[in-house]
Amino acid sequence: MSKGSRTRPMSITRKTFDNNWDRIFGKKEILMQVKTNDKKAGTCGCGRSPTGNCIGWHGMNEEQLAKAKALWEENQKK
Repeated sequence: MSKGSRTRPMSITRKTFDNNWDRIFGKKEILMQVKTNDKKAGTCGCGRSPTGNCIGWHGMNEEQLAKAKALWEENQKK
């Protein structure tokens, strides 16, 4: 073992440390890659778009998708 190979003692729990880390730096969101069908132009491979055309909803989490869908439906009523 060499100098500095041990971790420093912590005055807080590991869980508190992890929560603070996530609060400061944020959790990384997982982005989905969408496989598109080149034979059908103008379609979205994720199936989330209400029009069938890609409008960028495939990268959203469930909460963001629900908000976007509600806003889209509200705009369709006008």
